[in-house]
Amino acid sequence: MRILHVHDIPRFEGGVEQILFDTARGLAKQGWSQALLHSDDQKTEAKFLSAFGFTGSHREIIMQYRPDAILMHKVADHEKVNMCSRLAPTVHMVHDHDLVCPRRHKYFPISKKVCTKPAGSACYQHLCCFQRSANNKYLPVSLSGTAGVKIMLGASKSVRSYIVGSRFMQSQLVMNGIEEDKINIVNPVPAALTSPRYIPMQKSLEILFVGQVIRGKGVDLMLKALAKVAGPWNATIVGTGNHLAECRQLASKLKISDSVVFTGRVDHEKLESYYAAATLVVVPSRWPEPFGMVGIEAMARGRPVVAFDNGGIGDWLANGETGYLVKPDDKTGLAAAIQRLLDDPELARELGLAAVDHVKNKFSHQTYLEQIKYQMELMQ
Repeated sequence: MRILHVHDIPRFEGGVEQILFDTARGLAKQGWSQALLHSDDQKTEAKFLSAFGFTGSHREIIMQYRPDAILMHKVADHEKVNMCSRLAPTVHMVHDHDLVCPRRHKYFPISKKVCTKPAGSACYQHLCCFQRSANNKYLPVSLSGTAGVKIMLGASKSVRSYIVGSRFMQSQLVMNGIEEDKINIVNPVPAALTSPRYIPMQKSLEILFVGQVIRGKGVDLMLKALAKVAGPWNATIVGTGNHLAECRQLASKLKISDSVVFTGRVDHEKLESYYAAATLVVVPSRWPEPFGMVGIEAMARGRPVVAFDNGGIGDWLANGETGYLVKPDDKTGLAAAIQRLLDDPELARELGLAAVDHVKNKFSHQTYLEQIKYQMELMQ
């Protein structure tokens, strides 16, 4: 079968690109031809493009490649969505909130509470339509209404079906008018989870965060919680983003900077040593995670996870069994859960062992690929 992936970014940037790369490479190994239509010839990455036998940024690629089906990922152009759905059977894999939220984050900018409303009047009521202005030196913000979201939703309704990573994401599409029977939940399990195994814990007390250092990922909330945790401990923040400088300053202000290391970006294949050194992994997301792959990766190495119960996190984190779910934005609760695991290494070990079994039993990259194959075969 010939699959054309449509995704604007032709390089590794985050979890979406990693799962796209793993999907294309995995399907290619099973004999399916893979191609990529992207939107940026200036910033391509050879390693990322290596998963595809045919790539390009021009729409003519569809006629040249003649796909049996199209798997659409993140696309900002509604005309491209309409074009794809006209030319071949199309499945839209919805990785995040761009389709239903003008801010793309699905939490309110003032209260920081998770939005439970469809795109519409609530976007104006909670000031979600005001965006930071990158190009206007006179006005720090610009108005971005719901028209763009409505147009993309309308275009997206022309596709055959949808794939989402969690029950939460399914609820978001339904709330915004997508027919529930067109939505399929497929947990996006990365290839790194091919062989889950317990990595023995070290004696040092190490706390780990892996992800983009942007406001939605809640590194600032984690730092404020760590200021409440009794030492000695060390914390490592792996990742980069536009919130990094502010988080460095916050660590200094909280007087914990001597215990916190910011590594910057680390290649995915080099994360193993960071997981091996960790006692636990924190997922302090402010935004409702569409799924939260990093938590699965941590549990696959036998590391318990402490996380805010936001979005799809509850689909994979079993509270009290493989880690702890904490009420969103409850920094005291997050600190208490971290403290409990640091104070009781045997408990951390037991939860870590249970986490490995949980991943083995319920999450598999091979199962994920088979589910994707099944959804694409339905398009024939």
